[in-house]
Amino acid sequence: MSRPQVELLHYGSDSVRHAHGDHQQWVIGLEGALELEMDGVLYRNAAGEAVCIPAGVAHCYAGAAGNRQLVLNLPACGGATRQLTLPPAARELAAWAARHPLPEASQPALAGLLLDWLAPSAFLLAPRLDRFLASRLARPLTVADMAAACHLSASQLHARLKTETGLTPMAYLCRLRMERARSLLRTRSGSVLDVALQVGYQSASAFGAAYRLHFGEPPSAGRGRVRRV
Repeated sequence: MSRPQVELLHYGSDSVRHAHGDHQQWVIGLEGALELEMDGVLYRNAAGEAVCIPAGVAHCYAGAAGNRQLVLNLPACGGATRQLTLPPAARELAAWAARHPLPEASQPALAGLLLDWLAPSAFLLAPRLDRFLASRLARPLTVADMAAACHLSASQLHARLKTETGLTPMAYLCRLRMERARSLLRTRSGSVLDVALQVGYQSASAFGAAYRLHFGEPPSAGRGRVRRV
């Protein structure tokens, strides 16, 4: 699966065993209890508790009467089976999500909010952003575009990326563009405008100003050094 999904489930009392090959789950207890067995370990997921089921891990489950579970289906990203007790604020958020089903387009942002409580270090943003941006540096991009690619809100993206890299989302994008531009200047024979267009600038002058601010020299300086090697 490529996008997080959030759903409210009621598990039956019949015991079922299976595994999710392409995604992992966080199961958040709202009411009643869900019994799970993974790798020979028993878990009782009651109200206010959450259990992580990694991708590919076979598990057996059965629900007690009246149980309600909020389930986050997430792209597989590693991690281990574990269970935790939610703090009050996280329980309130999960209860709100259960009362207010969101359209599919809004579910990644909700999943990101819940993951802030469940697994704040579940993934590194920089590699994920790099993969998303690698083929898009020539396009106009916004913070909202980058946040959606990481299944976060714009404010979550800003806070996490700042903590991880020390850069805001737009500063991070600028750095990637400048690094790509320097590589192109060193290896291609096109004009400065050609390079500017390939990294998202519509004019050589705007690109030159950004390049000079980033590297402390004009684009032609890097190209001249390569030609003298």
